[in-house]
Amino acid sequence: MLYSKQIAFNQLICLIGLFMLSNIQFAVAEDHFPPPFTVHYNLYFKGIPAGEGTRTLTYLSSGQFKLSSSARATGLAALFQGGIEEYSLFERINGQIRPLEYTYQQSGRRPRHKRILFDWTNRLAKSTDRNENYELHLKTGVLDSLLYQLVLMQDLKQGKKRLSYQVAKKDKISTYTPKFLGEERINTGVGQIMTLKYERVADDEERRTTFWCAPTLHYLPVQVEHLERGNILSMVLESVRGLSD
Repeated sequence: MLYSKQIAFNQLICLIGLFMLSNIQFAVAEDHFPPPFTVHYNLYFKGIPAGEGTRTLTYLSSGQFKLSSSARATGLAALFQGGIEEYSLFERINGQIRPLEYTYQQSGRRPRHKRILFDWTNRLAKSTDRNENYELHLKTGVLDSLLYQLVLMQDLKQGKKRLSYQVAKKDKISTYTPKFLGEERINTGVGQIMTLKYERVADDEERRTTFWCAPTLHYLPVQVEHLERGNILSMVLESVRGLSD
């Protein structure tokens, strides 16, 4: 009798272990956050090659994360334009991405420096732009200008259809609402890729940003086009490391 009870107990422990393991596997399977990656883009101005860019997602030993983006002009364009360095330091709380610091540095003929520090304890974002200081009241879900593109990747991986993001700017919180335009196959440095096309129109309707996101690359924007004042700036994927379906 005692022996049979011991067997039953051992079976119960095994079942509990299998249940816990299946839950862990399920949780991992449901985590749609992208793995670390590095991607390189070619930049174009009105269709003419004008530079190159890099975007990198890094997992830090502190448990935090860093999304970095850089762009620099090449060729004749380098005579007139400098470069842009941008990064977002952030954390994940119960799977939700939360910015901690955003920095934007532009060199060249029109240098510019922007920085936003996110104080979630006091629900304040402190912003500095061209030596002017601002404070913004934070609500849950607010992102920065770089980080929302990473959240877009995660949301599309989850299968979300309605996309809307609150983004902290220097002196206000803006709402970004990308609109789905359909599927499109585009040419990139790694071959032809089927993408989902989204467009975001600014509040003044004078600026438009279009994203082509690749399902086979964790919905990475493999092409981005920005239209402003009649000028078209675009970037197209040249190479990628760390992302796969």
